[in-house]
Amino acid sequence: MWGWFKNLLGLGPRVPRISALEAQEKLRAGALLIDVRTPLERKLSKIPGSQGLPLAELARRWESLPKDRPIICFCESGRRRQQAAEFLAEKGLEVYNLAGGISAWQAAGLPVKKGDLQR
Repeated sequence: MWGWFKNLLGLGPRVPRISALEAQEKLRAGALLIDVRTPLERKLSKIPGSQGLPLAELARRWESLPKDRPIICFCESGRRRQQAAEFLAEKGLEVYNLAGGISAWQAAGLPVKKGDLQR
């Protein structure tokens, strides 16, 4: 109940921010990459191998995530991934925040699959 208030005051769990290249190393070692953007955003672009879990569904579905692997959260710009990472850290999971989100991943020269929307 007080989690949101603690986070507002900066008293919530500290989640390490990692670069795209650090994230890629963790993925090679078995980490799971979670995209907390909306399904529509994922249709436009996504990091291959990432799992979609929109922030709006995280509270309902977080228990389906593996407890024995690190989790890296990302979104487009930062606010949602930070909320998701702090929520998961409060649940006791090992979690990281991908600094710069999908934009930083792409800027690092890492693959991003571009989609298209049928009109």
